[in-house]
Amino acid sequence: MDTTRPPYWRRIGTPKTLVLYRTPERWRFAVYFEAPVDIADGYLHHPAPTSGPETAQSALHRRAEELTHRELEVSWRPADQPDRWTGAVTEAGPLPDTDH
Repeated sequence: MDTTRPPYWRRIGTPKTLVLYRTPERWRFAVYFEAPVDIADGYLHHPAPTSGPETAQSALHRRAEELTHRELEVSWRPADQPDRWTGAVTEAGPLPDTDH
């Protein structure tokens, strides 16, 4: 009997929304998934909180691709609160093949 579990990124859903916000200490984020509904959140180690939003958006985009093991196309827009941005995932590439 095979008891090997698939890698975590095979069990999470498709990313739909990225939320990015600046705090005095760092940039924080949330990635919202569909089917199964789930959220991954945390903070970006880089860039510094004084960096511009485009730099932080690029860093979160890369982080979301690393987390999901997929190429993502994201369309960013300002949120309704200062120092917040929302990214809609407009396309998520396929999951890579794996032996697990």
